[in-house]
Amino acid sequence: MLTPENIISKFEEHGLPEYGVPLDFLPNQNLIRQITERFKIEFALMFRINGSGYSIFKGTSNSVELPIDAFEILLSHTHPNGTTKPSIHDINWLKTAQEEGSPQIQSVILPIGKSRVTFDTNSSYLK
Repeated sequence: MLTPENIISKFEEHGLPEYGVPLDFLPNQNLIRQITERFKIEFALMFRINGSGYSIFKGTSNSVELPIDAFEILLSHTHPNGTTKPSIHDINWLKTAQEEGSPQIQSVILPIGKSRVTFDTNSSYLK
């Protein structure tokens, strides 16, 4: 079982998950940043409204593929290179989720080395 205390060591020991790992806890922003700093890739924290709870998704150095539907909420994701603006993909994910019926109106970027950034579909983005 993954815990806040062992998640990094478990990922080191067993490898990073291919797609979305369910969690029995809500990782704090510092833990998501620590995981990103250790593995040098994006991670995203999702919440599924229907009761299945939290999941963490791994990405690459500059993106992370996430499910999109009315029940998925993107709580936060990291930018390992410290970029403080959302990408067009971040904005489009949010727009598509809303079109699918999601109540989500904003999300959070955790840029490494910088303060958290909240964005919505009207935020300026990287071009």
